[in-house]
Amino acid sequence: MQRTSKKQNQPLRFFRVVSLFAAALLVLMPATGFGAVGNVAAHAAETFDSDTSLAIFKANGVDVVDNQTINLAQGAATIAIEALPSNDYADAQTSTNADNLLPGANDVTVTVTAVDSTEKVYHLNVVVAVPSSDATLSNVLVNGSPFDVAADGSSVYYAPIGTTQLSVVPTASSVLAQVDVQGNTSLVPGSTNTVTITVTAEDLTTKNYRFSVEVSTANSNTDLSSFEVNDSALQDGQTIDVPYGTSDVSVRAIASADTSTFTIEGSTGLKLGPNTVSVVVTAQSGATFTHSVTVQVTAPSSDRAINSISVNGNLLTESSFDVAAGVSQVDVAVELHSTVAHYAVTGNTALVSGANTVTITVTSQDGVSSTSSFVVNVYKPSTNTALSSVIVGGTDYITYLDDSTVSISLAHGASTVEIDASPVDSKSSVTYSGNTSLTTGENTALITVHSEAGTSQSYTLKIIVAKSSDAGVSSITIDGV
Repeated sequence: MQRTSKKQNQPLRFFRVVSLFAAALLVLMPATGFGAVGNVAAHAAETFDSDTSLAIFKANGVDVVDNQTINLAQGAATIAIEALPSNDYADAQTSTNADNLLPGANDVTVTVTAVDSTEKVYHLNVVVAVPSSDATLSNVLVNGSPFDVAADGSSVYYAPIGTTQLSVVPTASSVLAQVDVQGNTSLVPGSTNTVTITVTAEDLTTKNYRFSVEVSTANSNTDLSSFEVNDSALQDGQTIDVPYGTSDVSVRAIASADTSTFTIEGSTGLKLGPNTVSVVVTAQSGATFTHSVTVQVTAPSSDRAINSISVNGNLLTESSFDVAAGVSQVDVAVELHSTVAHYAVTGNTALVSGANTVTITVTSQDGVSSTSSFVVNVYKPSTNTALSSVIVGGTDYITYLDDSTVSISLAHGASTVEIDASPVDSKSSVTYSGNTSLTTGENTALITVHSEAGTSQSYTLKIIVAKSSDAGVSSITIDGV
């Protein structure tokens, strides 16, 4: 819609008369002293003549400004422009493309022509939405699971045996696009199936996405990629030895084909000697093959050899082991040559002073036993209370102990006598009594020997302190004089 303001003839003639009158004033005023007023009037007339402003500028009933962008919905062909110049005598013309909009950007203009022919062009950027050309996919679900469809068509979907149809649910990136699926039915075994997803954009642009569907076919693979017995890898026909007494073995197998199944036979209830353990593989096609190995249960061992014996953590290197007095028990550890033999120790507890026999009984895997022994010597304290010498004044009186007919004579006034007695056993000790605080006359000195075991024995010596022979008088006092 266009709006153009047009001037009427009568007002135009009046306006021209006014203009001529204003021009005359411009000539007369300098002579009359009114020059300033003349300048103002001339300026006002000039401004009024060149006014290109708009009093009203609307698009589809909404106020707009120069260079404003207006977005219209897809399919819009016209826009209503209302343009009213501020000067009633100015003219406003709207470009004709306002009534013939194209999809995308349109430059709609309003040209305002002032009274003096001055022009100003007002621009509106009218953007008409164009149809979407988005023909991309945001995701694809195949049988309910996400599936990546490569743009080059290299994607392959693997379907199980017997699959004849797939559920393919594509989602277009644009909600305005349409999708169509072809080739997801009437599938045949093999890789000759192609599914095509066609996306049609809003602007009718189309794009095809393709992927292959490989429907598995039954195979007859009965091979094993792994065959292990008790964690040892084996091949068909090989033999593995297991210890005596083994009744079961663990068997692990992996079929070469994911579609093959297998069963294990003979891994339990093993007997002495050779046993056949088998893995029977059944292929997808129904073909079977039995993979077998021999499990040899060995005869029982008769090994009863002893590698070493330790007593209280010390390696036994001789036939006996010494411990301190009072020890009543020792710890015995035996290292056997065979890992399947076992041993028992007796005699290593309730030890007594002196020699104690400790017996080790080794029983081999075949049930036969043999013994070996060693001696634990518990130290026995000495009870020896004998003396080897008794020295008094340089003379050995050992032979005169407890002899009342022999005595040791000391001078008058002696109060002590030194006795040096030595025990036969160095672990014994000696104490003395009666050899001090001697008195004149006969004294008895006691020598006691204490053994290591705590027993004791006393011996006596007769000691005679001589009487005084001094008959002198040091002074005589009579009546105090």
